[in-house]
Amino acid sequence: MKINIYLLLTVVNSACVPISTSNSTIASRSLEIEYTDKEYSQNIGNVRISQANTGLTFYENIFNLSQELAYELTFDLLEKDFKYLHMKIFNCTWDWKKSQLNNLEYLSDYNEFPINNYEFSQSRISEYVSYSTKLPSVRKSGNYILAVYADGTPEIPLFTRKFMVHENSVFIDANVSVSNGSQYRTHQQINLSISYGTLQTSNPNQDFKTVIIQNKDWRNAIKGLPPTNILPNEKRILFNYFNQEINFPGLHNFRFFDARSLSFRGQNIFNIQQSQRGIELIIEEEKPLKELAFGRPLQDNLHGEYYTRIIDPNSKDLNSEYVWVNFKLITEKINGTVFIHGGFNNWQLNDLNQMTYDEVSAAYKGSIKVKQGFYSYQYYIHSDEYPYYWIDGTHFETKNSYEILVYYREPGALSERLVGYREL
Repeated sequence: MKINIYLLLTVVNSACVPISTSNSTIASRSLEIEYTDKEYSQNIGNVRISQANTGLTFYENIFNLSQELAYELTFDLLEKDFKYLHMKIFNCTWDWKKSQLNNLEYLSDYNEFPINNYEFSQSRISEYVSYSTKLPSVRKSGNYILAVYADGTPEIPLFTRKFMVHENSVFIDANVSVSNGSQYRTHQQINLSISYGTLQTSNPNQDFKTVIIQNKDWRNAIKGLPPTNILPNEKRILFNYFNQEINFPGLHNFRFFDARSLSFRGQNIFNIQQSQRGIELIIEEEKPLKELAFGRPLQDNLHGEYYTRIIDPNSKDLNSEYVWVNFKLITEKINGTVFIHGGFNNWQLNDLNQMTYDEVSAAYKGSIKVKQGFYSYQYYIHSDEYPYYWIDGTHFETKNSYEILVYYREPGALSERLVGYREL
């Protein structure tokens, strides 16, 4: 099962460089790409990276360098006609700036990969072409960005996506606990140490960089936090912080809706109807959860992620529709901007997932366009007065997903290796 929206977004604080081409006719034309997850066209939907030939559609963008597993990129072009598309791969530094590595230092092939596999949708209303392509093997661990563009226009990417390739060259000892500070009822703490084994370093504080991500949301990741203790004889790096430097809000269980069927109403779907813009799903009216006691989720927590699937009788994936999902959050007007937030649009905050306040119904309203599937999400506030989780509150008991990335740059190297990865 899998889900996605073709919603797209803008990302801040990212380094940019132009995509170039060997064709002298168009080489002078360029567009600066952002080294992050972004769509440059609203005609792109359901971008997924996952292990090939498994039938699984959960998003996976971190691979093991030593495992000979194939991964594939899949996405929809929300147009009725086929286009010839290509993909380029770029190596990045630990903080997502383009590295100085030459293409041949991390790729075995010429850095222009045609995307030849495609199928036309067979849905009743939605017109789209589904594409898929295997990701090329890379020679080095580290951060990568893929960029997809139409034939003849490499200066105009359709979208970019992050993926990471890791080694197992360090041992990451980590666990999640209740915060050791005043936030112990609301926050979670990551306890962390790293053993770097045979890796050579005279300055671990400079040569190693650590990133901790909660629920795949890079917006609130803890990046580059220096170690508190270095034990060179034991080749260990310790992160023993006592002032909540490695604390995350526990958040609340993610909300969810089931849009896998249009023949009957899935969980949390109040109504299914059709309008001039297409099929409309109306979510049950919702209220803030911050005053409620913590409760275990009724469904397995997808931590804000999703999968696409259709379960109507005699249907297959190419019959899936893109639908409008409409939200109504009953609450007083808040001093800030409210967003529908989740992996469906790469955790971005933009006009496509922003809600507006309706004074008549005393509620925030918003809609997103997604492909049929099962989605989890939260309400996010961007405010100078309230924390982003203010609507639903935060609890230390909530089950969250954490990923720890350890980068290492050898003396004189042009980019970092991703020498360790662990998921909690």
